[in-house]
Amino acid sequence: MFDDDEPRRFHGPSKDLGRTAGGGQPPPHLGDPLSPLDAESLMGLVGPQELPDAWRQGFFFAGYQPYGLQQVQGGCCGIIAVIQAYLIRSLLTRAPSATAVLEVDEKLRMEALMDAVAEVLFRVVGDGKKAIVLVPSSPSASVLSVSSLRCLQPATFTSYEQLRHHLNERPYHDLFFTPSGCGVPLLLYSMVWTRGVSNCRDRDFDDPKTGAMIGSHGYCTQELVNLMVFGRAYCNVFDGTKRLGSAADGWYVMQGAPRRADVGFLSLFEAFKCIEVGGRYKGPTSPVWVLCAESHYTVLFSPDAGADPQDSDKAIELYYFDQLARQSERIRLTVVPKQLPAGLQTGFEESESMITRCIRTKWKDASVDWNGSEIIL
Repeated sequence: MFDDDEPRRFHGPSKDLGRTAGGGQPPPHLGDPLSPLDAESLMGLVGPQELPDAWRQGFFFAGYQPYGLQQVQGGCCGIIAVIQAYLIRSLLTRAPSATAVLEVDEKLRMEALMDAVAEVLFRVVGDGKKAIVLVPSSPSASVLSVSSLRCLQPATFTSYEQLRHHLNERPYHDLFFTPSGCGVPLLLYSMVWTRGVSNCRDRDFDDPKTGAMIGSHGYCTQELVNLMVFGRAYCNVFDGTKRLGSAADGWYVMQGAPRRADVGFLSLFEAFKCIEVGGRYKGPTSPVWVLCAESHYTVLFSPDAGADPQDSDKAIELYYFDQLARQSERIRLTVVPKQLPAGLQTGFEESESMITRCIRTKWKDASVDWNGSEIIL
């Protein structure tokens, strides 16, 4: 009966609700739907005018590994891998043992997934001050093109507890965690809107004219990964900032990791000597790393919460997970630094697995035993 009132098309809590909801947490403040100009600005920063159909999915588990999220098609691996990393980080604090991490039950893994989304959106991107979830007019709405973004309505949360509570309630639970829904693009848009389009473009990007969240072929950029890990859409992965130029000609400032990361990052591009990954990314606060091997992002982790992620000299047992690979086998890697196998000179030879080469960027000259699993080249 409200066909002529666009904001009331929102299918969840409305502005007319009382100040508190179930669990003692108030509903978020709802703003007006995005204007055409807002939609253009948002999608202009994301990158393409329309996301590929491969991005049309939510965050969900598919049964290949108890702790593992599922990626349906290629393209959105970066955003899923970072959420997977934060999910593992949550399990390391919630689960009583390494076995409990690896064999997590349905209830606990869902709690960890909601922890991950709330952590990234509120505490990281929102600097612990706010999170804005862009909510479509219905759970089935397609939000892949710029024209469809005008149905999005900003819901502002002012505490982590408020957001975390509502992620377990409708409509937010359905929006983010329905397999065939649009939870992945909605999180992307919500992170950009929370950080602010102008902040990303004018304060974070090295080059405001070329920076974007989605690059060629629909893949996530480093800016998006950094936004999810540091709350800043920086372009680089070295520690701190670097300056090019001179006082006379002017300085070009490149921004990298501003602090020690909560989840780490390793890249095959460092093995190629194309980039430098700093110690703040290699030695995070939790023993969980996002791996970038060419254009695909996956996750490497220790299920032992007591493992020291800054230590690169001791042997360590790690588990590798690829959310796109339908990985029914649990892949355990034994990494022993300074034990480079005979016949190798650098450890970065093309005959070596891409994953092994990523690992050796942190654990120098390591032997990497795949313990009977098929080596991923």
